[in-house]
Amino acid sequence: MKLIIFLLIIVIALGFLNFFVYKLGNISGNISANSLDKYATGIVKKCSSASYKPTCYEKEVPMLMDSISMEEAFQVTRIIQDLDKSYQYCHVLGHELSARETAKDPGKWKDIIPRCPSGLCSNGCIHGAFQERFRAESLPGDEIERIKPELKHICEPRENWDPTGLERGTCYHALGHLLMYITDADIYNSSKICEDVALDMNGRNWSPLCYDGVFMQLFQPLEPDDFALIAGKEIKKNELSSFCSKFTGEKRNSCWSEGWPLYRDDIMKPEGLVEFCSGKFVTDINDQRSCYLDLFYVLAAQFQFNIFRMRDFCEGLPNPWKNQCFANFASRMIETDYRNIPTVIKWCSEVLSEDGKDTCFRELIFYSTYNFHAGSPEYSQLCNGLPEPWKKQCL
Repeated sequence: MKLIIFLLIIVIALGFLNFFVYKLGNISGNISANSLDKYATGIVKKCSSASYKPTCYEKEVPMLMDSISMEEAFQVTRIIQDLDKSYQYCHVLGHELSARETAKDPGKWKDIIPRCPSGLCSNGCIHGAFQERFRAESLPGDEIERIKPELKHICEPRENWDPTGLERGTCYHALGHLLMYITDADIYNSSKICEDVALDMNGRNWSPLCYDGVFMQLFQPLEPDDFALIAGKEIKKNELSSFCSKFTGEKRNSCWSEGWPLYRDDIMKPEGLVEFCSGKFVTDINDQRSCYLDLFYVLAAQFQFNIFRMRDFCEGLPNPWKNQCFANFASRMIETDYRNIPTVIKWCSEVLSEDGKDTCFRELIFYSTYNFHAGSPEYSQLCNGLPEPWKKQCL
């Protein structure tokens, strides 16, 4: 009798256990369906009192990857941006998320690249995967020669990756950062390798974007490892022109443009930017145009994509740079986040001069097939949203 009672107790206990597990599973499923919103809401609340909220987000969101995937962490980032409209530039966070994912198995770093989301965080995800793989090691010359073929094709389309022009450009830019790590910050060797590996199978030369990554690594370190990498090689403001004069052509242009942090206070004013991009160091009109393009992209982020600040800045410039300012800010906003398409169309529509409006819309037409694949939903949204005659030109 006691045995029967004991067995009944066991059966009842197991029944309760199964019921509890079943309920817990359902509860977990419900939490899973809503957890991303909850994670985002919790982080926004936690960071609301931070002195600089982006730094707080860059710390809190990656920690979620102990329990959620990289892709889900990017979804949380999107929700945070919806909740906190001031947080529109999450490039550094993109670095952190993919770097954390790559660190799990550095040997699979190339597999991270196709998983990176497009049109979010200025494609910082691709950069993080590259840098994390080679962050802790420099390679001898013969080893660099051995991996060159691999590097040469890393940004090319492949079976599980059909990149847009923007994604390929981002990849080649990230390659420049990577080269600085594997050469132990040998900027001359790094830029030379760009020439060897940044020519695609169709003969298109992507090396200027690779140069940008090389010089950006020198002038804009982010992490402690970045600062350690360039220790003793820092360039001061009064040394920039003489340092960049050691290079020619596109390398010289990249050096000067990427050295903008040394002139941060100056370029935040229209007259300071004109002096930087049209002064004694940059005299060729094509080089000036390239400088303004690079700096408008920088300034959009510095202004935290605040429409009013960007508009006031553009209005303070002389033409043709005023028109280019409106146009480049427009393309930068789309590159940063594809959800900005309606905002960008409105931005171009409100440019006061007809020449400026035309320049702005033509910029969007160009980027319609660079940022997006022709026929994609984003491409259709952009082109169909343009007023005539630009809509017809886009489609």
